[in-house]
Amino acid sequence: MDIQSAIQITLHSSPRFSTWLWIPEWRALFDAGDGASQQLGYKLRKIDTVAMTHAHRDHLGGLLQVINQRGEAGSFALAFPCGSNSFFQLEEFSNKFNPASSRNAVWHALEEGDELPTSVEGKFLKSFRTRHYADENPHDKPRSLGFHLMWRKQKVREELRELSQKELDAMRASLGREGITSPVDEKWISIGGDGELLSSEEIRGTKLLIHEATFLHADDYDAEEAGEDVGHVHSTMKGVLELARDAEIENLILYHISTRYTDGEIREAVKETAGQMNLKARVWAALPRRVHWDLLKEKPIWEG
Repeated sequence: MDIQSAIQITLHSSPRFSTWLWIPEWRALFDAGDGASQQLGYKLRKIDTVAMTHAHRDHLGGLLQVINQRGEAGSFALAFPCGSNSFFQLEEFSNKFNPASSRNAVWHALEEGDELPTSVEGKFLKSFRTRHYADENPHDKPRSLGFHLMWRKQKVREELRELSQKELDAMRASLGREGITSPVDEKWISIGGDGELLSSEEIRGTKLLIHEATFLHADDYDAEEAGEDVGHVHSTMKGVLELARDAEIENLILYHISTRYTDGEIREAVKETAGQMNLKARVWAALPRRVHWDLLKEKPIWEG
């Protein structure tokens, strides 16, 4: 199934100001930057899971409003990195600030590798560790997380796949569907949040990678904009494209691109760099300062 026809990606991403992603097929919102509730409006009531990658203002500036607005429709899950104390403090404040609706948020402190079911049958989130804080010890509880959007399907067991359809139908009649199938987890989307390049091993096999690319070129790396003074780490566009090539990614969305760049500069940089490496993936970019309501329906910047 082509990813463009199967998935809708709505997002806004302007570093230092606001980042959020809404994926209705999983009924999930990833991060909740300023303006998320205003832009999504009553679509908030379709969200059953809010997954936070880390506790920076451009990713959680609109979280209280999302909690209050979504909470009016009943309970929902709110997942966050278990090593980030900011979310525990936000939970306490939220419950005091507007208890009538905030109490419907069910907070989940996630370790890396945790699975969180969604309200959509067979679909769940699986967390993985990212590195956005330079001083983070990999043996400590994670302060930043990425998420795989997984789809668990029942498929014919491998040892039975050479049988004819008639033979499978006969086995199903006697053994039931469970007797001839086994669960298979498919990795549909991987969202990294902010931070250094993800590992090829972590994202290999995903149908769609959504990766930050704060700076287009290594020479553009600005310590102040990156937040290096307080120990933050970011990625460059070239590094992400190289990662996509090495991990054999077929579909890539670049987001969290600095507002210093014009739309034309972003498009040209992607085309030039992808062309130089003969990248085989399709590449979209979430251009800053706007909401992309269905990004995958837009024409890719690069189509290798």
